Amino acid sequence: MTRYAIRRATTRKDLDGARTVVLHAAEADLGYGYQPQWHWDLDRPVETYVDNPRQAMFVAVDLAGIVVSTAAVRVGGPNVPPHPAELGHRYADRQAVAQLLRVATLPEHRRHGLARRLVAACQEFVRADGGFRVIYLHTNTRVPAAEPFWRSLPVVEIRDDRGEEHDPRFATVHFELPLDVPVA
Repeated sequence: MTRYAIRRATTRKDLDGARTVVLHAAEADLGYGYQPQWHWDLDRPVETYVDNPRQAMFVAVDLAGIVVSTAAVRVGGPNVPPHPAELGHRYADRQAVAQLLRVATLPEHRRHGLARRLVAACQEFVRADGGFRVIYLHTNTRVPAAEPFWRSLPVVEIRDDRGEEHDPRFATVHFELPLDVPVA
């Protein structure tokens, strides 16, 4: 059985590994690959996830020290547009919103509970901050197993935009993850 370590990504090796995992998912699972308007944080990972004390990238590494799964937290809710204005109003106090994103696992390492463990690490990070009131996330339900994964956690559905989006690549559902209900 392969063992994994979960840690905060602070080294260049971990941050580069996280970028590789996220961009693999963007290409293989989402079908659109690197998009600079969406993946800007991966171009500036130290500034985004190390230098900012309220943001973090977490990684799962295998026994060889290779990053195989990621999850991150950034301050602020969804961008409006492209997301509906209703969400912009709901998350208007951006400093009180932790957005959970960059949850991705390489295919050969899936089904080992890594994403769940990383989401739990993100939730603990957000809780320790003390300044957040909510954890927001969204998922593209076109990705196999994405929606069932999120629904297996104590999330609350906020909005289902499937069928209302103009881009056929997306079928987005928005969730909140309560701060006070542990993931793991």
